[in-house]
Amino acid sequence: MNKRSIAVMTLHNSPNYGSCLQSFATQSVLDGLNLDTQIVDYYRHDAIPENETNRALNGQLVKKMPIFKLPGMKALARIPVSRIVARRAAPLNEFRRTRLHLSPTKYYSSEELERNPPQADIYCTGSDQVWNSVWNKGFNKSFYLDFAPEDAPRIAYAASIGKATLDDWEKVPMREALHRYSHISVREEEAVDLLDSIGVHGAVPVIDPTLMLTRSDWGRIASRKLVPGQPYILIYQLNKNPEFDKYAQRLSKKLQLPLYRIAYGVHEKRKGEHAIVCPKVEEFLGLFMNAEYVLTDSFHGTAFSVNLQRKFVAISPGRFSGRIMNLLSMTDMANHYLDDYRNLDIADQSFDFTHAQDVLANKRREATNFLLTAVRE
Repeated sequence: MNKRSIAVMTLHNSPNYGSCLQSFATQSVLDGLNLDTQIVDYYRHDAIPENETNRALNGQLVKKMPIFKLPGMKALARIPVSRIVARRAAPLNEFRRTRLHLSPTKYYSSEELERNPPQADIYCTGSDQVWNSVWNKGFNKSFYLDFAPEDAPRIAYAASIGKATLDDWEKVPMREALHRYSHISVREEEAVDLLDSIGVHGAVPVIDPTLMLTRSDWGRIASRKLVPGQPYILIYQLNKNPEFDKYAQRLSKKLQLPLYRIAYGVHEKRKGEHAIVCPKVEEFLGLFMNAEYVLTDSFHGTAFSVNLQRKFVAISPGRFSGRIMNLLSMTDMANHYLDDYRNLDIADQSFDFTHAQDVLANKRREATNFLLTAVRE
Protein backbone atom coordinates (compact mmCIF):
# COMPACT_ATOMS: atom_id res chain seq x y z
CA MET A 1 0.00 0.00 0.00
CA ASN A 2 1.42 3.39 -1.00
CA LYS A 3 1.95 6.00 1.68
CA ARG A 4 -0.19 9.10 1.56
CA SER A 5 1.86 12.22 0.89
CA ILE A 6 1.69 15.46 2.85
CA ALA A 7 3.16 18.84 1.86
CA VAL A 8 4.06 21.08 4.80
CA MET A 9 4.30 24.87 4.70
CA THR A 10 6.36 26.16 7.61
CA LEU A 11 9.15 28.59 8.49
CA HIS A 12 11.94 26.10 7.92
CA ASN A 13 14.41 28.66 6.56
CA SER A 14 14.32 31.40 9.18
CA PRO A 15 17.91 32.12 10.27
CA ASN A 16 17.76 30.45 13.67
CA TYR A 17 18.13 27.02 15.23
CA GLY A 18 14.55 26.83 16.50
CA SER A 19 13.08 27.03 13.01
CA CYS A 20 15.34 24.25 11.73
CA LEU A 21 14.57 22.00 14.68
CA GLN A 22 10.80 22.54 14.69
CA SER A 23 10.77 21.71 10.96
CA PHE A 24 12.73 18.52 11.59
CA ALA A 25 10.42 17.59 14.47
CA THR A 26 7.29 18.24 12.39
CA GLN A 27 8.69 16.05 9.65
CA SER A 28 9.59 13.33 12.15
CA VAL A 29 6.14 13.32 13.73
CA LEU A 30 4.38 13.09 10.36
CA ASP A 31 6.79 10.44 9.10
CA GLY A 32 5.94 8.48 12.24
CA LEU A 33 2.31 8.38 11.11
CA ASN A 34 3.41 6.54 7.95
CA LEU A 35 3.11 9.63 5.78
CA ASP A 36 5.46 10.65 3.00
CA THR A 37 6.38 14.11 4.29
CA GLN A 38 7.67 16.95 2.14
CA ILE A 39 8.68 20.37 3.46
CA VAL A 40 7.73 22.94 0.83
CA ASP A 41 10.92 24.90 0.11
CA TYR A 42 9.20 28.28 0.13
CA TYR A 43 10.96 31.54 0.95
CA ARG A 44 9.33 34.71 2.16
CA HIS A 45 10.74 37.74 0.39
CA ASP A 46 13.10 38.64 3.25
CA ALA A 47 14.24 35.02 3.57
CA ILE A 48 15.43 34.77 -0.04
CA PRO A 49 19.21 34.29 0.34
CA GLU A 50 20.18 37.40 -1.62
CA ASN A 51 17.84 39.49 0.57
CA GLU A 52 19.16 38.25 3.91
CA THR A 53 21.90 40.88 4.11
CA ASN A 54 19.28 43.63 3.82
CA ARG A 55 17.24 41.96 6.55
CA ALA A 56 20.29 41.82 8.81
CA LEU A 57 21.14 45.47 8.18
CA ASN A 58 17.55 46.54 8.87
CA GLY A 59 16.81 44.17 11.74
CA GLN A 60 18.37 42.76 14.88
CA LEU A 61 21.95 43.37 13.74
CA VAL A 62 21.41 47.13 13.75
CA LYS A 63 19.86 46.91 17.20
CA LYS A 64 22.80 44.89 18.50
CA MET A 65 25.45 47.12 16.84
CA PRO A 66 24.33 50.79 17.06
CA ILE A 67 27.26 51.96 14.90
CA PHE A 68 25.19 50.92 11.88
CA LYS A 69 22.76 53.75 12.67
CA LEU A 70 25.37 56.35 11.67
CA PRO A 71 24.94 57.90 8.19
CA GLY A 72 26.59 55.82 5.49
CA MET A 73 27.56 52.97 7.75
CA LYS A 74 25.08 50.50 6.29
CA ALA A 75 26.56 50.91 2.81
CA LEU A 76 30.11 50.47 4.15
CA ALA A 77 29.06 47.47 6.19
CA ARG A 78 27.34 45.54 3.39
CA ILE A 79 30.28 43.28 2.52
CA PRO A 80 31.30 42.38 6.10
CA VAL A 81 27.65 41.90 7.07
CA SER A 82 27.10 39.63 4.08
CA ARG A 83 29.96 37.48 5.41
CA ILE A 84 28.34 37.36 8.85
CA VAL A 85 25.05 36.33 7.25
CA ALA A 86 26.75 33.61 5.21
CA ARG A 87 28.55 32.20 8.24
CA ARG A 88 25.33 32.20 10.25
CA ALA A 89 23.43 30.47 7.47
CA ALA A 90 26.00 27.77 6.72
CA PRO A 91 25.24 25.29 9.56
CA LEU A 92 21.50 25.84 9.18
CA ASN A 93 21.61 25.27 5.43
CA GLU A 94 23.66 22.11 5.93
CA PHE A 95 21.06 20.76 8.36
CA ARG A 96 18.20 21.58 6.00
CA ARG A 97 20.01 19.95 3.09
CA THR A 98 20.87 16.76 4.96
CA ARG A 99 17.97 16.33 7.41
CA LEU A 100 14.86 17.81 5.80
CA HIS A 101 12.82 16.30 2.99
CA LEU A 102 12.62 19.48 0.92
CA SER A 103 10.46 19.81 -2.15
CA PRO A 104 12.44 19.48 -5.41
CA THR A 105 11.29 22.96 -6.42
CA LYS A 106 12.24 26.13 -4.56
CA TYR A 107 9.52 28.77 -4.39
CA TYR A 108 10.31 32.46 -4.01
CA SER A 109 6.81 33.89 -4.25
CA SER A 110 3.14 33.07 -3.83
CA GLU A 111 2.77 33.35 -7.61
CA GLU A 112 5.33 30.61 -8.18
CA LEU A 113 3.48 28.36 -5.75
CA GLU A 114 0.20 28.97 -7.56
CA ARG A 115 1.70 28.31 -11.00
CA ASN A 116 3.42 25.06 -10.05
CA PRO A 117 2.13 23.83 -6.67
CA PRO A 118 3.76 20.86 -4.94
CA GLN A 119 1.78 17.65 -5.46
CA ALA A 120 0.47 15.90 -2.35
CA ASP A 121 -2.56 14.08 -0.97
CA ILE A 122 -2.77 16.41 2.06
CA TYR A 123 -1.61 20.00 2.57
CA CYS A 124 -0.53 21.19 6.00
CA THR A 125 0.36 24.52 7.57
CA GLY A 126 3.07 23.48 9.98
CA SER A 127 4.42 24.86 13.19
CA ASP A 128 6.12 28.16 14.07
CA GLN A 129 4.67 31.66 13.77
CA VAL A 130 3.28 31.08 10.29
CA TRP A 131 0.21 33.24 10.93
CA ASN A 132 2.03 36.15 12.57
CA SER A 133 1.31 39.12 10.32
CA VAL A 134 4.11 41.11 11.96
CA TRP A 135 6.82 38.65 10.93
CA ASN A 136 5.12 38.05 7.57
CA LYS A 137 4.80 41.81 6.96
CA GLY A 138 1.13 41.39 6.13
CA PHE A 139 -1.23 38.57 5.25
CA ASN A 140 0.86 35.88 3.57
CA LYS A 141 -1.67 33.72 1.74
CA SER A 142 0.87 30.97 1.06
CA PHE A 143 0.84 30.00 4.73
CA TYR A 144 -2.92 29.59 4.41
CA LEU A 145 -2.44 27.03 1.60
CA ASP A 146 -4.23 29.08 -1.04
CA PHE A 147 -2.15 27.35 -3.75
CA ALA A 148 -3.45 23.86 -2.92
CA PRO A 149 -5.99 22.27 -5.30
CA GLU A 150 -9.55 23.32 -4.51
CA ASP A 151 -10.67 19.92 -3.25
CA ALA A 152 -7.45 19.00 -1.40
CA PRO A 153 -7.57 18.40 2.36
CA ARG A 154 -6.05 21.26 4.35
CA ILE A 155 -4.97 20.93 7.97
CA ALA A 156 -2.93 22.98 10.44
CA TYR A 157 -0.51 21.38 12.89
CA ALA A 158 0.73 23.49 15.81
CA ALA A 159 0.41 26.72 13.83
CA SER A 160 1.09 29.90 15.76
CA ILE A 161 -0.32 33.41 15.47
CA GLY A 162 2.29 34.64 17.91
CA LYS A 163 0.28 37.69 19.00
CA ALA A 164 -2.22 38.42 21.75
CA THR A 165 -4.57 40.30 19.40
CA LEU A 166 -5.50 40.41 15.73
CA ASP A 167 -5.54 43.61 13.72
CA ASP A 168 -8.91 44.46 12.21
CA TRP A 169 -7.62 44.32 8.64
CA GLU A 170 -6.49 40.67 8.94
CA LYS A 171 -9.61 39.18 10.51
CA VAL A 172 -11.67 38.73 7.33
CA PRO A 173 -8.98 37.19 5.10
CA MET A 174 -7.88 34.92 7.95
CA ARG A 175 -11.43 33.72 8.57
CA GLU A 176 -12.09 33.09 4.88
CA ALA A 177 -8.82 31.19 4.44
CA LEU A 178 -9.20 29.03 7.55
CA HIS A 179 -12.77 28.03 6.77
CA ARG A 180 -11.23 25.88 4.03
CA TYR A 181 -9.35 23.78 6.61
CA SER A 182 -10.87 20.54 7.88
CA HIS A 183 -8.78 20.38 11.08
CA ILE A 184 -6.83 23.09 12.89
CA SER A 185 -4.43 22.77 15.80
CA VAL A 186 -2.48 25.70 17.22
CA ARG A 187 0.47 26.10 19.53
CA GLU A 188 -1.06 28.46 22.10
CA GLU A 189 -4.30 28.49 24.06
CA GLU A 190 -4.68 32.18 23.18
CA ALA A 191 -4.76 31.30 19.49
CA VAL A 192 -7.86 29.15 20.06
CA ASP A 193 -9.63 32.17 21.56
CA LEU A 194 -8.45 34.47 18.76
CA LEU A 195 -9.76 32.10 16.11
CA ASP A 196 -13.05 31.72 17.98
CA SER A 197 -13.37 35.51 18.02
CA ILE A 198 -13.34 35.66 14.21
CA GLY A 199 -15.69 32.73 13.73
CA VAL A 200 -13.18 29.93 13.22
CA HIS A 201 -14.25 27.32 15.74
CA GLY A 202 -12.96 23.93 16.78
CA ALA A 203 -9.22 24.63 16.84
CA VAL A 204 -7.34 22.65 19.48
CA PRO A 205 -4.09 23.52 21.27
CA VAL A 206 -1.15 21.12 20.89
CA ILE A 207 2.46 21.26 22.03
CA ASP A 208 5.29 22.51 19.85
CA PRO A 209 6.63 19.71 17.62
CA THR A 210 10.07 19.86 19.24
CA LEU A 211 8.39 18.62 22.42
CA MET A 212 6.93 15.65 20.56
CA LEU A 213 10.41 14.12 20.34
CA THR A 214 11.92 12.75 23.54
CA ARG A 215 15.40 13.28 24.93
CA SER A 216 16.29 9.89 23.46
CA ASP A 217 15.00 10.94 20.03
CA TRP A 218 17.06 14.14 20.04
CA GLY A 219 20.08 12.25 21.35
CA ARG A 220 20.22 10.26 18.12
CA ILE A 221 21.29 13.31 16.14
CA ALA A 222 23.02 15.39 18.85
CA SER A 223 26.79 15.83 18.74
CA ARG A 224 29.11 16.17 21.75
CA LYS A 225 31.92 17.64 19.64
CA LEU A 226 31.75 21.13 21.18
CA VAL A 227 30.64 20.14 24.69
CA PRO A 228 33.05 21.66 27.27
CA GLY A 229 34.99 19.30 29.48
CA GLN A 230 33.58 20.94 32.62
CA PRO A 231 30.08 21.74 33.93
CA TYR A 232 28.79 24.99 32.41
CA ILE A 233 25.93 27.46 32.09
CA LEU A 234 24.71 27.64 28.51
CA ILE A 235 23.43 31.00 27.28
CA TYR A 236 21.05 31.12 24.34
CA GLN A 237 19.93 34.73 23.92
CA LEU A 238 18.02 36.11 20.93
CA ASN A 239 17.41 39.69 22.04
CA LYS A 240 19.89 42.38 23.01
CA ASN A 241 19.41 43.01 26.71
CA PRO A 242 22.14 44.47 28.98
CA GLU A 243 20.19 43.37 32.07
CA PHE A 244 20.27 39.78 30.77
CA ASP A 245 24.07 40.04 30.31
CA LYS A 246 24.64 41.37 33.82
CA TYR A 247 22.37 38.72 35.29
CA ALA A 248 24.35 35.98 33.52
CA GLN A 249 27.54 37.20 35.19
CA ARG A 250 25.93 37.22 38.63
CA LEU A 251 24.41 33.77 38.11
CA SER A 252 27.81 32.44 37.01
CA LYS A 253 29.40 33.78 40.19
CA LYS A 254 26.64 32.34 42.38
CA LEU A 255 26.76 28.87 40.83
CA GLN A 256 30.52 28.90 40.32
CA LEU A 257 30.07 27.79 36.72
CA PRO A 258 31.60 29.25 33.53
CA LEU A 259 29.40 30.81 30.86
CA TYR A 260 29.26 29.39 27.34
CA ARG A 261 27.22 31.41 24.84
CA ILE A 262 25.79 30.08 21.58
CA ALA A 263 26.37 33.07 19.30
CA TYR A 264 25.27 33.83 15.76
CA GLY A 265 28.32 36.05 15.21
CA VAL A 266 31.48 37.36 16.86
CA HIS A 267 29.64 40.61 17.62
CA GLU A 268 27.68 38.69 20.28
CA LYS A 269 30.77 37.83 22.34
CA ARG A 270 30.72 39.13 25.91
CA LYS A 271 33.61 39.69 28.31
CA GLY A 272 33.99 36.83 30.76
CA GLU A 273 32.17 34.31 28.53
CA HIS A 274 33.17 31.59 26.10
CA ALA A 275 31.47 32.16 22.74
CA ILE A 276 30.58 29.23 20.50
CA VAL A 277 29.90 30.89 17.16
CA CYS A 278 27.51 29.26 14.69
CA PRO A 279 27.73 25.64 15.82
CA LYS A 280 26.17 22.97 13.65
CA VAL A 281 22.57 22.20 14.54
CA GLU A 282 23.60 18.80 15.90
CA GLU A 283 26.23 20.53 18.07
CA PHE A 284 23.63 23.03 19.26
CA LEU A 285 21.58 20.08 20.52
CA GLY A 286 24.62 18.54 22.20
CA LEU A 287 25.35 21.78 24.06
CA PHE A 288 21.80 21.83 25.42
CA MET A 289 21.75 18.14 26.31
CA ASN A 290 24.90 18.42 28.42
CA ALA A 291 24.51 21.83 30.06
CA GLU A 292 24.44 22.03 33.84
CA TYR A 293 22.22 25.11 33.57
CA VAL A 294 20.58 27.05 30.73
CA LEU A 295 19.86 30.79 30.66
CA THR A 296 17.62 31.78 27.76
CA ASP A 297 15.07 34.26 26.41
CA SER A 298 14.09 31.89 23.60
CA PHE A 299 10.93 29.80 23.44
CA HIS A 300 12.77 26.89 21.89
CA GLY A 301 15.64 27.38 24.32
CA THR A 302 13.10 27.00 27.14
CA ALA A 303 11.39 24.08 25.42
CA PHE A 304 14.62 22.17 25.00
CA SER A 305 15.59 22.87 28.61
CA VAL A 306 12.33 21.37 29.87
CA ASN A 307 12.30 18.50 27.40
CA LEU A 308 15.96 17.56 27.86
CA GLN A 309 15.61 17.97 31.64
CA ARG A 310 18.22 20.71 32.07
CA LYS A 311 18.04 23.21 34.92
CA PHE A 312 17.22 26.64 33.53
CA VAL A 313 16.16 30.24 34.02
CA ALA A 314 13.78 31.62 31.38
CA ILE A 315 13.81 35.36 30.71
CA SER A 316 11.16 37.34 28.88
CA PRO A 317 12.07 38.24 25.28
CA GLY A 318 9.67 41.19 25.39
CA ARG A 319 7.23 40.82 22.49
CA PHE A 320 5.62 37.46 21.85
CA SER A 321 6.59 36.01 25.25
CA GLY A 322 3.23 34.33 25.89
CA ARG A 323 4.27 30.99 24.45
CA ILE A 324 7.11 30.68 27.00
CA MET A 325 4.68 31.25 29.86
CA ASN A 326 2.18 28.81 28.32
CA LEU A 327 4.82 26.09 28.30
CA LEU A 328 5.99 26.79 31.85
CA SER A 329 2.44 26.95 33.20
CA MET A 330 1.53 23.70 31.45
CA THR A 331 4.50 21.88 33.00
CA ASP A 332 4.19 23.63 36.40
CA MET A 333 7.57 25.30 35.96
CA ALA A 334 6.51 28.96 36.01
CA ASN A 335 8.69 29.47 39.11
CA HIS A 336 11.70 29.30 36.77
CA TYR A 337 10.58 32.38 34.80
CA LEU A 338 12.59 35.42 35.89
CA ASP A 339 10.48 38.44 36.78
CA ASP A 340 13.11 40.43 38.68
CA TYR A 341 16.77 40.77 37.65
CA ARG A 342 17.72 41.03 41.32
CA ASN A 343 16.46 37.51 41.95
CA LEU A 344 19.33 35.04 42.02
CA ASP A 345 17.43 32.73 44.36
CA ILE A 346 15.46 31.44 41.39
CA ALA A 347 18.46 29.18 40.73
CA ASP A 348 17.75 27.43 44.04
CA GLN A 349 14.20 26.45 43.06
CA SER A 350 13.68 22.70 42.75
CA PHE A 351 12.93 21.09 39.38
CA ASP A 352 10.24 18.44 39.03
CA PHE A 353 11.20 17.04 35.66
CA THR A 354 9.33 13.81 36.35
CA HIS A 355 6.03 15.69 36.48
CA ALA A 356 6.98 17.73 33.41
CA GLN A 357 7.72 14.55 31.46
CA ASP A 358 4.37 13.06 32.50
CA VAL A 359 2.62 16.19 31.24
CA LEU A 360 4.52 16.06 27.95
CA ALA A 361 3.73 12.36 27.49
CA ASN A 362 0.01 13.14 27.78
CA LYS A 363 0.32 16.10 25.42
CA ARG A 364 2.14 13.93 22.88
CA ARG A 365 -0.76 11.49 22.89
CA GLU A 366 -3.26 14.32 22.41
CA ALA A 367 -1.34 15.75 19.44
CA THR A 368 -0.91 12.31 17.88
CA ASN A 369 -4.64 11.61 18.19
CA PHE A 370 -5.41 14.97 16.56
CA LEU A 371 -3.11 14.21 13.65
CA LEU A 372 -4.39 10.67 13.19
CA THR A 373 -7.91 12.04 12.86
CA ALA A 374 -6.87 14.96 10.65
CA VAL A 375 -4.92 12.95 8.08
CA ARG A 376 -7.39 10.06 7.86
CA GLU A 377 -10.58 12.02 7.26
